[in-house]
Amino acid sequence: MAIHIKLIRNNIKSNPSYGKYFAKAVSQGEVTLQEIAEEACRNSSVRESDVKLVVTELQELMKQRLALGQTVVIDGIGRFSIRVESKGVDNPKDFNIRRHLTRFVCGFLPASHRSPAGNIVYDACQGLKAVWHKGFKP
Repeated sequence: MAIHIKLIRNNIKSNPSYGKYFAKAVSQGEVTLQEIAEEACRNSSVRESDVKLVVTELQELMKQRLALGQTVVIDGIGRFSIRVESKGVDNPKDFNIRRHLTRFVCGFLPASHRSPAGNIVYDACQGLKAVWHKGFKP
C-alpha cells in the first residue's frame, strides 16, 4: 500500500528548521462506517447491519469506560484514554478546576511493537511505502 506525500516548507521564522522542506502525508479521502460495513459484508458472511451494530455499541462502551477514567485497549488497533489540558499556575493551591482546566482530549496510542533494531513499529504502518502525490515531484 502506498501513502501519497508532498513537500511542505517550514515558514515559522523562530523555528531552527525555518526554510527547510519536510514530507507531509496527503489524505486520499475519508471512509465512513457505512462503507466499512459494506466492505466487511463482501469480505465475510456478516451482514452490514451487524457490523454497524457492533461498531456503534463499541463506540458507546468506549465512551462509558473513558468517562470512568479507564484506558480502553483494543488489540491490533491501540489504546484510547482521556487527557486534560489546563492553564499553568505557580502554586498548586491556586489551581481551580473551573478556571484552569481548559479541555478534555481523547488520546490515542496506536498498537505497536519493537523491531529487532529496537525501533517502534506501528502495526497499522507495516508494509507501507511512499509515492509522490499526483505527479508532485521536486
